[in-house]
Amino acid sequence: MHYYELTVTAYLLKNVAFNEVNEKIAQLINKAMLNEEKLAIKHKENKFKNYVFDSLYPREKDKIYKAGKIYVFRIRSLEEDFITKINQLFHNVTTDYFKVIAGEIKKQEQRTIKELYTVTPALATIGKNIYWISGNDIKLLIERMNSNLFKKYKDYFGTSLSEEQLFFEKIKIMNEKPIVYKYKNTNLFGNKFKIAINDDETSQKLAFMTLGVGLLEKNSTIGMGFCIEGRRI
Repeated sequence: MHYYELTVTAYLLKNVAFNEVNEKIAQLINKAMLNEEKLAIKHKENKFKNYVFDSLYPREKDKIYKAGKIYVFRIRSLEEDFITKINQLFHNVTTDYFKVIAGEIKKQEQRTIKELYTVTPALATIGKNIYWISGNDIKLLIERMNSNLFKKYKDYFGTSLSEEQLFFEKIKIMNEKPIVYKYKNTNLFGNKFKIAINDDETSQKLAFMTLGVGLLEKNSTIGMGFCIEGRRI
């Protein structure tokens, strides 16, 4: 298994707050997708999109990204064709907030993963417009986390895996209060986690896939659940 990572360098045209910037990045990606026939169909399909993106770097201490500065963000996908096309389309796409300057693609091969860390908050829906937050039932979070990833695996590879065993052995919640992202005039509540991964083959496949498509929900919608590798808890 492998995934592809596109590092995008972009010029910011307007100031934007940290909890709104991912929606602006999503608008840039969506605009690019609508300019290509196959990607436009993918964008409108009601199914897993198999990509995820993170927020802007460098981070701003006052949580306001500044107009006139250059930032980078990453997009990952299991699909080489998607990453290649998005990179090409970005050269002709500008929004009210972004002008893309450059893009660099790297292929990442599967490797042993000991721990995952969410650099953008991960979101789990537990009811209509109700999201899991610290203090809720941890078993419910684990159930949502496991079932979501197994569905993604089946959707992409066309085969099912047994859900009897968790793909991780330990989870740590990194925030005391939920992290709020703005999206379409509403609030999405997420959390950051450190997850220690099991050593078996299935768990390692799922952990690596998580790097490519994101943890839990709203990965392609607003870049939630973007993960990096970390040290064992």
